[in-house]
Amino acid sequence: MATFGSQGRNEPPTLRVRTPAGTAEILRSHLGRHNRRVLAFAAATLVAALAAWALLYFVSCWIMVLGFAVYGSPRTRLPHGYWLLYAVTALCAIGYAWIDQRLTPNARPRDNKGLVEVVLEFLLAVPNMTLAVGGTLAAWQSLSDEDLLEAADLLHRLGEEKRVPISSVRLQIPDPEAAVRILFALQMTEVIDAHRDGNEFWLRLNALRPAGLRMAPEGPAAS
Repeated sequence: MATFGSQGRNEPPTLRVRTPAGTAEILRSHLGRHNRRVLAFAAATLVAALAAWALLYFVSCWIMVLGFAVYGSPRTRLPHGYWLLYAVTALCAIGYAWIDQRLTPNARPRDNKGLVEVVLEFLLAVPNMTLAVGGTLAAWQSLSDEDLLEAADLLHRLGEEKRVPISSVRLQIPDPEAAVRILFALQMTEVIDAHRDGNEFWLRLNALRPAGLRMAPEGPAAS
């Protein structure tokens, strides 16, 4: 069995692979599990968002009916088409939240906020929850067979060299779009991570990578 890195007792376990094709299949299975988790989180977020919208609808209906009773209005029922007005208002709120996220993509929480900011955060809580469904689905990762083989070759190299400068990845994966796609997928699924050392960014195997990509004890079954 081909293994990478030192097998000394004081060294952390490194990557276990047999062939690039075998590693590619392990990665395919790992990406499949990751995507299933993405779908589960997205579905749970969508259900929570729909429940929140439904709750807001019933609360708004209750407040409106209560207002009719308090002010002695002869109207005892909701206006015809109120659900349509509510739906349009919800869509406008989602649109405003989307624009706000695009204008301030990396906004950091602040300790001192004005009254308007606090009110807006409260009003946009459910719209932001709705938009979070799309953000969760953005974590979906899909690599072609060729991408998986190139990713496996990169893992072989990381297993042997321990760390690899990002600037040298282009020599191994000439297609820049494929290189970005592969690196993003491997980092998103916690197979590799990147760190800065001086003026260079380096890649290395993530300590939280799947068990299938770790060293296994040598034995007759593993040979």
